This record gives sequence, C-alpha cells and structure tokens, in this order.
Amino acid sequence: MVHADNSTEAVAALANPAVSGITRLSATDTVRARIALAIELGLMVVGEQLPSDHDVAAALGVSEITVRRALKSLADEGVLARKRGRNGGTFVADPAASASISSITAYLADAADVHRLINERVLLECALVHQAALKITVDQLESLDAHVARAAAAQNWTEYHAADEQFHLGVAAASGLDWALAQYGAALQGLYRYFLPYPVDYLHEVNREHARLVTALREHDPVAAVAIIDQHVSVLHDSMFVGLAAGDPRS
Repeated sequence: MVHADNSTEAVAALANPAVSGITRLSATDTVRARIALAIELGLMVVGEQLPSDHDVAAALGVSEITVRRALKSLADEGVLARKRGRNGGTFVADPAASASISSITAYLADAADVHRLINERVLLECALVHQAALKITVDQLESLDAHVARAAAAQNWTEYHAADEQFHLGVAAASGLDWALAQYGAALQGLYRYFLPYPVDYLHEVNREHARLVTALREHDPVAAVAIIDQHVSVLHDSMFVGLAAGDPRS
C-alpha cells in the first residue's frame, strides 16, 4: 500500500526539473542547444563574440571542458568560428547552421516545465518580496544596490547573470522567511538551467526593474514591491525562449 505522503512525493519528483526533457541530453549537448537556440532566435548575431570559456561555463552552470567541447563541435558544424591569436575568441558565424542542431528539439520540448517553473517562481517571489518590504534592513538595501550596480556595469550576459542571481537571492533572504528559501532557490535554479545568452542591452533594461524594486523596498511599500516583481517574473512567459516566437527582445 502506498501512503498519501509517498504518492505526493512521487508526483513532485516527476515534476522536478531534474527529470525534465533536457536531462535526455548530455551536458555538452545542453550547452550546444542553449547557444544554438540563442543564435536561432536572434539573441546572438553574426560576428558577435562569446565571453571566455570560463565565463560561459559559469553562466551556464557547467564545467569549462564541457563548454570547450560544445563550442568546438558548434564550430565544426559552422555555427561558430573559433579564432586563435591576439584578437582570437569564439564568434557567431552562421545563424542558419543552428537550425540543424538536433539537441534544440529536446530543449524546446520542455516548454510546459518552463511555464510551470515561472508560475512557481511568481508565487514564491511575490510572497518573499512582500515580507522583504516589511523587514529589509539598511545593510540589506545597500547590498541590493551593489548587485544592481554590478548588473548595470555588466559587459556581457555572463557578468549580468551572476549579478542577477545574487540580487534575487538577496531579496529572498531579506524576507526573513528562511523556511521558504530552499524551495525558492530550487525554482530559481530550475529556470536558470534554461538560461540563454541575451543581448546585454536588453538585460540592462531588465535591471532597471531591479532598481525600481529596491526603491519600493526602501520605502517599505509591499504593494508596489509585489506589483513590480509580479510583472518582472511573469513576463518570462513571453521573454524566455518559450515565448519568443511572438517577439524578439531586441525590438
């Protein structure tokens, strides 16, 4: 006989991102899919230089050797160009070639999981932000200001991603709801597993919402703060790859 608690745990396990479609891919193929999909969607353009292998690995949450293998294979297929020397690096070469990357299909198959994760994050983050607006300290506000400034100074999507993560975790911690932080962190990391390289100018615009949120938190205005974070996260339904068929964040 299966107890109700065990049944609930089994359902939760099946819904967990750890068993979602992208786990059908190797780590290398997941990186290939994320880079190729970003190029196919126009988030990265011909001639654009990728950050260093180290920075790409940090942003995508994989090892450097995985990144090197993925980028080399994409270069072998003509999607990227790897150049040596003083002005060397990795550059977008042929966007049309990205359409042939079969691993994109498995990645796109996770659309339902992505939408579920966004909804979970909205629910959790609105509650956390409400409490943060009531409890946040001067030191915590200064820390959030620093994360906003770091994101504003980011020169590429890898630098921005690191600042974005620290900002949102900082807001969550300011809520004082320690019991909710693990669940929120899991939802946030679940979405970050689907992170694609975005134009840094677009990300800087997103960061303006971070600044607005800090203002609402500084004023201890939970209504305004929740409204800002609700919009900030809900828009992911349209701005992540699952919604980009309807528009391009460059426009």
